Amino acid sequence: MKKVGILGGTGEIGKRVVKLLENQYELLVSYHSVKPSVTAHNQYIQLDVDISDDLESFCSQCSIIVNCAGASFVNGEKIARAAAKYHIPVVDPSGEAFLEDRIADIENESVYVLSSGFFPGMTGLLMKYLCESLKSVDCIMGLSITNEIPSRSAIKDFILTNTAGFGTALNYYENGELKRDETPIYRIVENKEYTLQNYYTIELQRITQKYKPERANWYYASFGEEITKLMQEAVIKYGLKQGDEALQQSIDSIIKLFEMTGGSTAAYNYIHIEVTGSDNNQGHIRTADVHSSYSSDISSIIAAYTVKALVEKQPDFGIHYAMDIVDLETVIHDLPQLNIDLVLTDKILEKEETYEEGSI
Repeated sequence: MKKVGILGGTGEIGKRVVKLLENQYELLVSYHSVKPSVTAHNQYIQLDVDISDDLESFCSQCSIIVNCAGASFVNGEKIARAAAKYHIPVVDPSGEAFLEDRIADIENESVYVLSSGFFPGMTGLLMKYLCESLKSVDCIMGLSITNEIPSRSAIKDFILTNTAGFGTALNYYENGELKRDETPIYRIVENKEYTLQNYYTIELQRITQKYKPERANWYYASFGEEITKLMQEAVIKYGLKQGDEALQQSIDSIIKLFEMTGGSTAAYNYIHIEVTGSDNNQGHIRTADVHSSYSSDISSIIAAYTVKALVEKQPDFGIHYAMDIVDLETVIHDLPQLNIDLVLTDKILEKEETYEEGSI
């Protein structure tokens, strides 16, 4: 096996992926400007992913590529195509629908594992894990909440991804069709109330197609009126092709507003998923709750374990999601030592007694 290539290996996610893999694999790690200290297992190389010859040279030296190089909406396709020339698997913590569409023409030239981060990624793995534990699934409900100030690349990716869409806002799934519901729900996490609304994501769509529940909802926490307005304005500006400078100005304004509204409290991220169904003729509600300080911690874990799964399983060429190939049992076993708090519960539903007419 050649090296595992980590593109953007000094960023928030990339440096964590390096730390998780460096004692198990030989790594080739790219950096943009400041070279980190070299270790026995890691080789660092300065790289601009916009220079196609250098990017292809990097890919040719690797057996697997992990894309942590900035916004996936901007870099994901070019990295996937460079790796495809050498039939090298690519792990992208973001990706999802927009990248899936863009690389459809090279789908059969390599393995592409998208949605291998925090959300989507860990969220899909947890939904699948709970669904697999039941013989039949009736209802799926999930939500994610964060007060973390996003990185510049995360905000950029969010803005650009919204121009392509990663699901259907204000919709949920019921009995084979999407239904619109603008009614918010409310949750208190870390002594703060959050307003959440339906968003039927591509990840949830894949889950409903496989497990066929009667109903499925995913809820996301709104950023607040002011931040949402700035996000929407940035999407419109990008759609009107006002240029990268206008986009960067929008990102600056959004970061400042995040710092003003939430910068004084400790960062945290929260995922809650519950699945209702039956097993051995008994009704169950099974839940998963995840708490972490930084989303990049979870993103790096899923990306790193996706690499391990690729080494072990070598799936067929095509487009996959992390939940298709990662064994969550293995991840769960290692989470305590990775400072991620996961709680799984199982509530048994009492059977309703029925009576024949005239028997009372």
